[in-house]
Amino acid sequence: MEKGDFRSKKGFTIIEVALVLAIAGLIFMMVFIALPALQRSQRDSRRRDDIMVLVQTIKKFQSNNRGALPTDSGIATYMGGSLASEASWQGFYNKYLGDDFIDPDGEHYALDVVECGAANADAECTNSVAASVRDSSFPFTVGGTKYVIVVVTQAVCSGETTIRSTNPRNVAVLYRLEGAGTYCNNT
Repeated sequence: MEKGDFRSKKGFTIIEVALVLAIAGLIFMMVFIALPALQRSQRDSRRRDDIMVLVQTIKKFQSNNRGALPTDSGIATYMGGSLASEASWQGFYNKYLGDDFIDPDGEHYALDVVECGAANADAECTNSVAASVRDSSFPFTVGGTKYVIVVVTQAVCSGETTIRSTNPRNVAVLYRLEGAGTYCNNT
């Protein structure tokens, strides 16, 4: 073998192969880091859409009932078409929302309906769970029930919480997002 034969052969050096593998590894690592955040963002976007559907459905209920809201409060969950009174939040849930009102994780939402009391005039509705939603982790749970949407009657949104409204027909709807923060929407 002559002295110049090694230089005339074609191929990749170990350094070139290692460099290509390192760059490919960095690209894969960036994809795996960004993918969960993107999925979380997409689920939160769907949750915001679900809240807007709920707000529109409450408005529809009010239109059908001369501006009135369901009369009770507490937790309402989907009961498979049960015969609960339509004037109750349970009946509202069953008739107007039904079995299609599901979180992107695959579980039914629950409604926790509370009223912003008169003692909270021009103040945060701290007698409700509105402040708890803001300060909780995802998903917000009440009594072991997960994926709870808080419906605060006689209230309007103020940032990530609610304040009392002078209009008894106003409703603020809050939901704790997976990414960060609380989404609040008014009727």
